[in-house]
Amino acid sequence: MIDFNHTKQYTLSIRLSTDGFCFAVHNPSAEEQYAYMPYAIDPMMSLTANLKKAIQDTEMLRHTYATVNILVADTAYTLVPKEYYATSYERELYLQNFPQTKESTVVLHNLVAEEQVVVLFGMEQQLHQFITERYPKAQLHASISPLIDFGAEKSYANTQRYCLVQIHNRHIDLLCMANGAPILVNSFKTRETADTLYFLLNCWQMLGLSQTDDTMHLVGTSRHAKTLVKELERFIREIHIIRPAEEFHSTELARIGEMPFDLQALIACE
Repeated sequence: MIDFNHTKQYTLSIRLSTDGFCFAVHNPSAEEQYAYMPYAIDPMMSLTANLKKAIQDTEMLRHTYATVNILVADTAYTLVPKEYYATSYERELYLQNFPQTKESTVVLHNLVAEEQVVVLFGMEQQLHQFITERYPKAQLHASISPLIDFGAEKSYANTQRYCLVQIHNRHIDLLCMANGAPILVNSFKTRETADTLYFLLNCWQMLGLSQTDDTMHLVGTSRHAKTLVKELERFIREIHIIRPAEEFHSTELARIGEMPFDLQALIACE
């Protein structure tokens, strides 16, 4: 499906996570041309060392591409309204929320929600240096950023407030949007269904969301997702399951069930 002699026409997307990496290649002008590969990492090695090894092991990472996207999961992030942001003091803004940040951490930013909001996030300096040397024109994204853009677009089409939950095995991402702007964005570490249920319902109550009118949309393949949905339906009427193949029908990559939703959103919303 992919001709690696023509990669200068393609987009390479890399998702980096402590749970493992995944790589996707697609041709923006020919949806049938794509490739996807999950990659198991060695937890005893740094992300930088794992990425170096992945490039040695994986042919698709050794070519030159028209566009390279790097999606960074498991990183601390904070949101700043665009009117209060300036590049000259983005590190100071980040440190206000994460004062224990190491000196070696590089602070990066994404503009999201139609440039209304800035996401500040950190990346280990060694990893950042290696990526920028290997892929000089790479666009770096926090994994929460494409979810915010996706949720903002969806909330424009809803008169109700729109909540998006991405479920992982060890944490959840929660975004609540109204009229295209985020009213709450947070990530929580969870181990049990009860923990996830507590965080979601507590945030729902704190925001004063309606049990009958506002909507919650869930996506993810966590082992406790089905149980969570049943429990949530006891308290919230409008619970919806997102199916990427239906949501992103213009790209064949969305049919890959194990592909993380944040990476699918990044590719589909380019």
